This record gives sequence, C-alpha cells and structure tokens, in this order.
Amino acid sequence: MLDFDINKHMLHKPPMLFVDGIIEESGSKAKTLFTVKEDCIFLDETGRLARTVFIEIAAQSFAAVDSYQKHRDKGKRAKGFLVGIRDFFIYADALKNDELICVLEKTDEVGRLNICKAQVLKNGVKLAEGELRIFEIDAAGNPAES
Repeated sequence: MLDFDINKHMLHKPPMLFVDGIIEESGSKAKTLFTVKEDCIFLDETGRLARTVFIEIAAQSFAAVDSYQKHRDKGKRAKGFLVGIRDFFIYADALKNDELICVLEKTDEVGRLNICKAQVLKNGVKLAEGELRIFEIDAAGNPAES
C-alpha cells in the first residue's frame, strides 16, 4: 500500500468513502483497495453490497489516485465530477468483509475530461467493469489546469 492518507485527501468521508488505500500507481495505471466493512450502509439484510456501489468505488478510486499524483508532484488540487458512464457491466455481487481491488487505466484526456477504464475484482474474479468520464474543476469552479 502506498504511503498516502486517503482520509486527509479525499472529499468523501466515511460512511461514503469507498477507498481504503492505493495499492500501486504507475502513470496512467493504478490499483486501489476497498474492504466491505460490516457496518457499510450499503449492505442489505443478507450482507450483499448494493451493486451501484461498484461505480462509486471506481470513481473514488480515480479521485484517490489523481489526488495522490497531484500531491506527489506538487500540483494543484482539483475537484472531479463523474459526468458519464459507458458500458458498465456488473457480473457478480460483493459481500461484507470482501476485499475489492479496483484496477484503473486512464485511457484519454480531452481538455479536463478524463476517460478511464475500471474493473472491480474480488480474489482475481471480475465483479464489474466499465468506462468512466470525469471532469475536473479548480477551487474557483473553472476547468482545472493539467
């Protein structure tokens, strides 16, 4: 796990935080970890995680990695907004106490629109995958600079 305090740098806070840490990062690729805790507010009575959370895990994973890279490189912090989802497929459920790995790859950047592919895995098995489009702005609400 990279030495980076997720809670300090993420806008989301528990119980809405779905990234525990960044496992690895290398340029346009990264992996994050999220453990589905017993007190997660998105578990149903059977201990199954709401499937919509997979999209949020992917979006927050992008935000965590972006924050890490900007912090490491002394760049300006930006806010990101999920503005599009394409071809997001969910194949299986996650349960309480599962450790989920989100594998990200930033595939394109058009102005301040970031396009990335994400997969959510449990024990190497793909639970969900899709493409996210995330638009970044600076603190004043202007499109963020690279």
